[in-house]
Amino acid sequence: MSLLSSEQHQPRFQWSFLHPKYWGLWLALLFALMLAFWPYRLRDRVAALIGRFIGRRAGGTRRRARINLELCFPHWDAQRIEQLLDEMFERAAQVIFASGVLAVRSPAYLEKRIKLRGEEQLLTLLEQKRPVVLMVPHTWAIEFPGVLLTSRGVPWTTMMKPNPNPMLDWMMLLGRNRFPGKIFTRKHGIKRLLAAIREGRLAYYLPDQDHGMAKSEYVRFFGTHKATLPGLGMMVKATGAVVIPLYATYDPKTGLFEGHIRAPLTDLLSGDKARDARRMNEELEAMIAPYPEQYMWILKLLKSRPEGEPDPYRRQG
Repeated sequence: MSLLSSEQHQPRFQWSFLHPKYWGLWLALLFALMLAFWPYRLRDRVAALIGRFIGRRAGGTRRRARINLELCFPHWDAQRIEQLLDEMFERAAQVIFASGVLAVRSPAYLEKRIKLRGEEQLLTLLEQKRPVVLMVPHTWAIEFPGVLLTSRGVPWTTMMKPNPNPMLDWMMLLGRNRFPGKIFTRKHGIKRLLAAIREGRLAYYLPDQDHGMAKSEYVRFFGTHKATLPGLGMMVKATGAVVIPLYATYDPKTGLFEGHIRAPLTDLLSGDKARDARRMNEELEAMIAPYPEQYMWILKLLKSRPEGEPDPYRRQG
């Protein structure tokens, strides 16, 4: 293993990927690259039909998303939840069908199809050489604003969980790492990420992952509570970074991927971990609420609970 690959996560093509067991993935990759050149209206119509069809038959996945919505929005009735689930699966398919765009379309095309709303405040910070952490929740279009910024030459960094399938891991980074940055995993440790931020790399930080109760604060999230990492404030303290919330969406009416940039979070250093975690969740709520169908409700967002409170996703009996 090279020094470079040992210092960061950088999966490479392997000749073993030509084994017949990977041929299905090769077909999927070729299909995705082909779809990148389809007119978006045609691609979206096909994707929406497939997404809704699969979504209504994805029993366990749909159940998990339904549980999340029932807990977060207890005032919603069943009809509203099912309608939103249909919209979410449509949006997921539309974004997945467009994923090849990130790998093969030109920077000029990316500028045309990806828009940053409110980018002035972010660009000002970058021009001033200020360290910046983008706080980006899990939406289906999460990668598009980041790839646009890196296509402009903005140096970047993030942490990710590698896929256990080596070819899928490599495929996932064809678009994400087309304009190379520094990608770390948990095994590299947070210090590598902090060092990359201090050297001027724009950081993509995903604030809504569940890392267990031991490392988290259990604070309100919409109509329920969620195990929330309070580490963003510590990152700010360690790097002097400015935290900019960004919510990525896809609008099938216009065919545009959008990054909605909000005002900087300037109050994450109160010294009260629970308060800081709740403040971060408040910002997540403000981003998610206008576009709930864009969010990855299929994740086990609420798995970690206090002792004695059952896992909400566990089937009873």
